[in-house]
Amino acid sequence: MKWCAQSPEGSTKRRCFKSLQARMLMVMTFTILLCWAGALGVLVTYMSHSQTSIWDTKLQAIATRIMLVIPADKIGDMQDPPAVDGQIPRDETRGRLKLREEALDESERLNSLNFQIWEHGSVLITRTPNAPPTPLQPSFVDGFSSVTIDGQRWRVFSLSDSTNSVFVQVANLHSRIDREMLDEAFTALGITTVLLAFVGGLMACAVRKSLEPIKDLDAAVRARRKFDLTPLPAVPLPTELQPLVASFNHLLGQVNQAIEGERRFIGDAAHELRTPLSALQAHGQIALRATTLEAKDAALVKLLAVAQRSNRLSDQLLDLARLDAGVNASHQGVADLSELLVYVAHEFDIHAQQNGRSISLAPEPCSIACNVDEIGILLRNLIDNALRYTTPGGRVRVSCGYDKSAQQEHVFLEVADDGPGVPKSEHAQIFERFHRVAGSGGRGSGIGLSLVAGIAQLHNAVIETGTGLDDRGFRVRVRFPMPPGAEA
Repeated sequence: MKWCAQSPEGSTKRRCFKSLQARMLMVMTFTILLCWAGALGVLVTYMSHSQTSIWDTKLQAIATRIMLVIPADKIGDMQDPPAVDGQIPRDETRGRLKLREEALDESERLNSLNFQIWEHGSVLITRTPNAPPTPLQPSFVDGFSSVTIDGQRWRVFSLSDSTNSVFVQVANLHSRIDREMLDEAFTALGITTVLLAFVGGLMACAVRKSLEPIKDLDAAVRARRKFDLTPLPAVPLPTELQPLVASFNHLLGQVNQAIEGERRFIGDAAHELRTPLSALQAHGQIALRATTLEAKDAALVKLLAVAQRSNRLSDQLLDLARLDAGVNASHQGVADLSELLVYVAHEFDIHAQQNGRSISLAPEPCSIACNVDEIGILLRNLIDNALRYTTPGGRVRVSCGYDKSAQQEHVFLEVADDGPGVPKSEHAQIFERFHRVAGSGGRGSGIGLSLVAGIAQLHNAVIETGTGLDDRGFRVRVRFPMPPGAEA
């Protein structure tokens, strides 16, 4: 069921939403109406059968009592006068006692109940004033029957004595039985309706009372200040809604962590950018104030080096921001890691030669399920990190392939150098953001390896560290899971 409510801003624009309370009340109302209809059907069916059965029992009991009190030697004295022209003369005072007025009124109210006493099935001994003069049961067969006399239906019980000489027939109008049945049915139905309405009101109040904690929670959330991501209280809520609030609190925690991470990232990035920007400004001023061409060129060379470092830092910051935002998370496919390795390594050839370093490649054709752009960033940062920390004349080796030595086969990517290496105690910390190895002389920004760790995590890869070339330097190996359906 849809309900419309005005937006909290007070605008004329309306929004539609599904009301849980309205839906519950609608279901309860439908259930109560269904119960009411079922009760009506059951009452009518039960009363129609039970009322007839009750009256049959009454008729049988009355006939039996009349038969038992009839004196056998007084049958002739009780006989009505003979019929004249088919009509029995009525002498209301002969052989009858005069009743009180209230008794007469009661007799008139119950005038639908009548009886006849017959002798030998042909002589009418006596009858009630409203009983027909003809036999109620012409066949005089003992038992119950329904007959129609002068357009009126009667329910008759006929009883004879042991000699089949005296017959008592007791009858009641069907209309009277039906009217009593309807009166009792409507009385019971009215009581049932009142009870169901009372129960429905209690259920509606219970529903509103049960949903009050949700309304209080909504009011508390709306009253919060901006970026207030503290967990929502789940104690006063119904048990069924507590898992939903717990999931929402988990989501709030993740959002809070993301926001805190962004705040730290912005603060660290601002700190990292402040140093090269200040250096750019300082070297620019030195170049302007230089009095000789040699001094100006030296300042410009330093200025260019700082600009290159700033450019690299900005690229890494942008890559880190895209990684945190998950921009390329869904663009994955199977790629040949060896081709990607060769392509990225060739980008560093000129830079390595200019700085007196060498890069050797050992690619083995292998495929991984990956995002090509992210794996390219991972490769660039690993190679750039190795070149930065390798001394002039040093070597960097980049390799990839299948590793069958472990219990589970996987694809590996490895970058190793013969530089001064990294202390074993710092192997885990170097993958944290803005962490620099002591004694590095500020050659790195502390972002590159954190990018490697983030991309590896997105690809379910494992990073291993160890000693580099010739038992010296540093080595980083990234183990990727085998792509689906791939064979080494």
